Amino acid sequence: MKKTFAVTAIAALLAATALPALAQDAGAGVGAGVTVDTPAVDAKVGADANANANANAGGMSDNTYGSVVSSVAGSADVDLSTVTDEAKVTIVLLSSLQGDAATEAAALDEALSANADGMTTLHTNIDGNDAIKAKLEAEGYASSDVVAVKSNADGSLVVYVDDRA
Repeated sequence: MKKTFAVTAIAALLAATALPALAQDAGAGVGAGVTVDTPAVDAKVGADANANANANAGGMSDNTYGSVVSSVAGSADVDLSTVTDEAKVTIVLLSSLQGDAATEAAALDEALSANADGMTTLHTNIDGNDAIKAKLEAEGYASSDVVAVKSNADGSLVVYVDDRA
């Protein structure tokens, strides 16, 4: 059953990418003034597809309570001195997180309580960085609203803001 599904999916994918290319090669227009530009198909599917899936999954994982809870303990140790005005800083509100806020917010609150000293250090570090502080203030938040930060390999920063009131 799995093999049949895989073969069907591959056949559908090949058909979907081949038909526009055939129409373009034949000089057929899709509509008035519309042309079809088909990208080259990359034959390397295995490792590249897995790398892309992992990269995309990493971005989505930033929007869960689990990601915030796991970031709380290490947030005070994140080097914010390298974050400049040009850096990509993403502010993630707790109200936008995926998951069950009723149960998972309690785990977050426990992590915050257990790491109170780290929160004080984090807020001091944010206050010492004009770029992060300005981005927070532009959105109507202060350093004291931040519950965690996460530095990504590409130099970008995710800032988790507690907007629960």
